Amino acid sequence: MVKYSTSFGASFGFMAAGYYKLNPKDTISPISSTSLIASYTTNKSWLTVVPSKFYFKEDKFRSKIVFGMGTINFQTYLDWENVTSQFPPGIFPDFEDDGTFVDYTTNLQAFYGDFLVNVYDRLYVGGNIIYSRSTTSFDIPLKPDDTQSLFGFGVYSEFDTRNNQMMPINGFNSKFLTTSYLEALGSTSNYHNISFEYNKYFQQGERNTLLLRAYAQISLGDVPFSGKNIVGRDDLRGYSNGKYRANQVYDVQSEYRHWFSKRWGYVAFGGFATAIDTAKDIRIDNVLPAVGAGIRFLAIPSSNISIGMDLAVGKDDWGIYFRISEAFTR
Repeated sequence: MVKYSTSFGASFGFMAAGYYKLNPKDTISPISSTSLIASYTTNKSWLTVVPSKFYFKEDKFRSKIVFGMGTINFQTYLDWENVTSQFPPGIFPDFEDDGTFVDYTTNLQAFYGDFLVNVYDRLYVGGNIIYSRSTTSFDIPLKPDDTQSLFGFGVYSEFDTRNNQMMPINGFNSKFLTTSYLEALGSTSNYHNISFEYNKYFQQGERNTLLLRAYAQISLGDVPFSGKNIVGRDDLRGYSNGKYRANQVYDVQSEYRHWFSKRWGYVAFGGFATAIDTAKDIRIDNVLPAVGAGIRFLAIPSSNISIGMDLAVGKDDWGIYFRISEAFTR
């Protein structure tokens, strides 16, 4: 895997993945998978993740288990207006820039698991648990380290009519997930996280697919630094420097996919996002556009598994992304 971002620099890594049937006689369940992902960046970040996704009992049950650990050297954006507004006027001079980036290092260990049951038609309902421990050190004198031990649980629902999990060309997939972190259960902070996504696929002839997507990630309560959401972290490509971070992130986007031969294709995509703490922060100047394109190679035709590389550009930001399988299929 080769990637590039304006904050991490170049990233090099590998992914080993196994795709299999839990029951070879089960012709209805999609293929399950277990992967090992490891990466190292030129800013000395490293990450190891072991995700597994299981489908069994003729797709009546679905489950995910993820283990991860690493050291992340990243940055956050300090807006001068947010700092000076807390003091009487005239104390601080006028700054030439709107703000500055502050470096930080996070050491992280995490576990995530969920289990879903098919309750009606293509509707799945279940729950999830997550445990993480992180220590964040900021490159600011006198600012203490932020150590968070978080144990969360919540409900998870999914409605899935896609014709294929790895490379869908029609149908839709919607997910709704809540996670609550409570001090009474050992968490350092009391807060709640709500996420929603909706993906709709439109088949355009034999070789073309149009995707429309809506996404929301909302944190409520005593939200720690590690609980805030970042534009581009795992969704809208084109934002990699961590500047846009808030309690709430929303985006809408579209992607066009075309296969110009049996094994090769390309994608073109674009969208808009915003990062806000409250509804009153919604403004036109908070809207963040992004566009990009990429190449695809059908690596395992029998299972519709592709690999590819994307280049995306956002507002004062950009990134290069390596991927296995299509976007938004997790």
